[in-house]
Amino acid sequence: MNFDNIIERRMVDDGKHNLVLEISADEYKKDYDEYNKDYALNILERHLEYRGDDGKPVDVDISYDGESNIVRIYAKVEYLGNDHTTYRFR
Repeated sequence: MNFDNIIERRMVDDGKHNLVLEISADEYKKDYDEYNKDYALNILERHLEYRGDDGKPVDVDISYDGESNIVRIYAKVEYLGNDHTTYRFR
């Protein structure tokens, strides 16, 4: 997956970070054949690693918008007390 083709949106409210990644369905389908939370977590972890971000994604969800042909991945990102994230996929 080309991480330069991902649009990232972040919202911070009272120190809590929320993240939405938007990926074209065509880009997503180059590597994945279904929409599920395990794949979404894998993409999130790889994206954060690519950016050099040591946040830990939690409460991950994924949706597909057929009208705009966009896959959206939602997560909260934790920074405090995560002892520098170790990524499991490479």
